[in-house]
Parts: sequence; structure tokens; C-alpha cells
Amino acid sequence: MAPTTIRDAVAAPEIEIALKIILGKEYFQHVEGSGEGNDGKILEFMLETRHKAFDWIVNQDPIQLEYNSPNLVQRFLLVLFYYQTTRHQRWKECNPPATPQGSAFCYEPDIVTGEATSTIWGDLWLSASHECQWAGVACETVQSKEMTVVGLKVLWNHLNGPLPWEISQLPHLKNIELTYNMLSGMLPPKLLSFSLENLRLGINQLSGPIPAGWFEILDEGNAKLTTLQISSNRLTGTIPSEVGMSPLKRIFLNNNSLTGSLPLEIFHMGSLEYLMVYRNDLTGTLPSEIGLLTHLRFMVVMHTGIGGTIPSEIGLATQLSEFHASYSNMEGTVPEELYTELTEFGALSLNNCNFSGTISTSLGLLTDLWRLNVANNNFHGTIPNEIGALTKLNELEVNGNELTGTVPVSVCHSTDNYGLSSAVVADCLPNPGTGVPTIECGDDCCTSCCDNTGVCLAN
Repeated sequence: MAPTTIRDAVAAPEIEIALKIILGKEYFQHVEGSGEGNDGKILEFMLETRHKAFDWIVNQDPIQLEYNSPNLVQRFLLVLFYYQTTRHQRWKECNPPATPQGSAFCYEPDIVTGEATSTIWGDLWLSASHECQWAGVACETVQSKEMTVVGLKVLWNHLNGPLPWEISQLPHLKNIELTYNMLSGMLPPKLLSFSLENLRLGINQLSGPIPAGWFEILDEGNAKLTTLQISSNRLTGTIPSEVGMSPLKRIFLNNNSLTGSLPLEIFHMGSLEYLMVYRNDLTGTLPSEIGLLTHLRFMVVMHTGIGGTIPSEIGLATQLSEFHASYSNMEGTVPEELYTELTEFGALSLNNCNFSGTISTSLGLLTDLWRLNVANNNFHGTIPNEIGALTKLNELEVNGNELTGTVPVSVCHSTDNYGLSSAVVADCLPNPGTGVPTIECGDDCCTSCCDNTGVCLAN
């Protein structure tokens, strides 16, 4: 890069060498391993942002760092992060000040609405302040007196363009949280590092496959990543079997277009607590190895093509609190072990599947149960009296089955005494408004009854 100023001519070569030691000797010449495929325009943009960030560090940064400044690399990487995530437009908030010496703060967005609050978030990016004061940047004193970047949390801020893998070169980075933005392109294969503990990229426009190389890195001994949240993107392909090598406790892959079956290796992850894969195009079945997930607390496979039965070994996953498989292809009977062995179980959603059999009286053992939805299946028999003893139950839906008899008095009483919000009961009226009810609803008992067409009527 040809010098353009006196400082550029003196400092630029030394700064360039210092950056290349970390980022590679060809770093400013071409882009490789970007995860962006062969899109020439994107690769060109990424190379341009590298030069733009370098020029800012050398010629525009009010601090005017030298090649041996301890925060040179991290400041450069954050400048690069800003430029690369403004491919199509500037951020919503916290953009650079109007003048090089300018410095001001911006306000933190509301986590639900994204609108600016009255809470100061931090200084504007690319301002004269230390980069650890820029909004969304968290720092700690690590192994020295210098402040080192450990977290990057920029939500609801219209970040757009490809995600720069270079942030993985921040040696003590623990947390990346960039949800509710417009990041696009493929997931960079080099994004993960040994220091990273939480990666949250949900609700963006990221596409392509989940890099198998991520989990190979995590299998090398010292990895700390426990949370992987890449839900609500445009990801495709299968879930890499290599995920089983990782120390992950929480996996959120929901709301994508992933295909194939759940890798068997997932069910050997002894530390796994959350497995959220709903709203994907997954197929296959749940294996008996589900019983090996002794720390599993939440599992959601609803709105997928996963079929087969619920393995009886689910009773060995003794920490399981919620299991949701609604709108899947699952079938068969619900194993008794789900009721008898899971003492902390709280929510079961199996509606709109192909389950059959009876609703077990063992439900009464689930004293923490607050939701039971088995609507629109092939259950037969009666509604167990034991449901009425579940004092925490506030959601009960059993409509759309082949149940007969009456709604137990105990269930009716629970609507008065324990806060049960509604008893939506199966096939109350064979035809809208006519015929003999299959299920009898007592006075002031059912909030609504449903006929065999799914139409629900207020009682």
C-alpha cells in the first residue's frame, strides 16, 4: 500500500507488519477462507474494508497508535468489524462522529422492540475514545494492565453484510451476540476460537451450511463454547455429526431450513441441556440414546418431519423439564417412563401428530406439569381424573381425539381453584351445534368445546 501522508510513510509499514503477524502475510492482498463462497463482489468488498480499516488506523484515528501499541490489533479488528457490517447501509445507532476528534455516546436499544432507551449504551464507534468504551464492547484486564476485548454485543442495530471471521483473532473474546440484525452470507469457518463461550447470531439473514470445522476446533481440548444460537436465519444442509465433539450445553438451530436427521452424536453429548431444532426440514427418528442425555432440560422438535415413537429411554433423561413435538410425524403410544421417571417434568406438547393409545393415569405423578397439549391425535378412552390433582396445570388441550365420557369433576374444580385457564375438550359436538356430545361438559366447566371439524364453541 503506497503511503499518502507523512505519518503513513513512517508508521504504515511497521503497523502493516504488526497486523500481518496476527492476520497473515497475504492479508492485505487477497481474501481466503471467508466462508462467502466464490462471490467476487463480496470478496472484493471484504478486501476493500481491510484497506479502509488500515487507512483509518494510520491516518484518521485521533489516538494515532504506533506499531507496538498493545491495543493496536484489537482496535483495528473492531474498526474492520464496523466497516464490514455496513455493506449496504450505516448502523441504526452508534455510527462514527461527524469529525475525527468528535466523541459522543449513543443509547442502548430495548431488547424487545429495538427502540432506543434512555440508558447510555456507550461511545460512538470509531470515535476518539478507547475502543473498550464503544457501544456494545466489553473489556476486562487480562494477564496485563491493558483492557482487552472479551465481549461484543450489538443488537437491533441494522448490522449488514458478511460477518468478519477476523473477530476470532481477539484472543480473549468470550461472547459474541449479534442477534436482531441483517447479517448475510455464509458462516465463516474460522469464526470460532478456544476462548469463545457464547455465540449468538440468531435473527439475521445468514445462509449456507453450518461449518463442520467449527466443532473440530472445539474438540482440540481447551474449547469453552457452551452456547450456540444461530436460529432464525436461512441455514441449509445437515447438522454436522462433528457437533458431538463439542462441549456445548445449549444448541439453538430452530427456524432454518436444515435437512437430514439429528446426528446420533448429539445424543452422546453428556452436558447438553437445551436442544432446539424446531421449524426445520429434519427427518428421521429419536434414538434410544436419548436416555444418555442426563442433563437435558428442554427438547423441542415441533414443526419438523421427525417421526417414529418416543423411546422409552426418555425416562433416563431425568432432568428433562419440557418436551415439545407438535406438528411432527411422531406416532405410537406415549411411554409410561415419561410420566413415572421424570419428576421435574413441566410441559408436554404432542398436538397435531399421530399418537394413539389412552391418556395415562400416571399423569398424576407429574406434579410440576403446567402444560398438556395432546390435541388432534388418535387418543381414545377417557380423560383421567388424576389430571384434576395437577395444581400447577394452566394449559390443557385434548380436543380432536376419540375420547369419550365426561370431563372429570376434579378437572372442573381445578379451573376454579388452581388457575386452569381452559379445558378444550375433544369432539364435544359431532356436528356444529347438533347431535349428542361425545364428551359431556358440565355447567361452568369447559371454557370451550370443539367439534370434529375443529370448530370450538364457547360453553
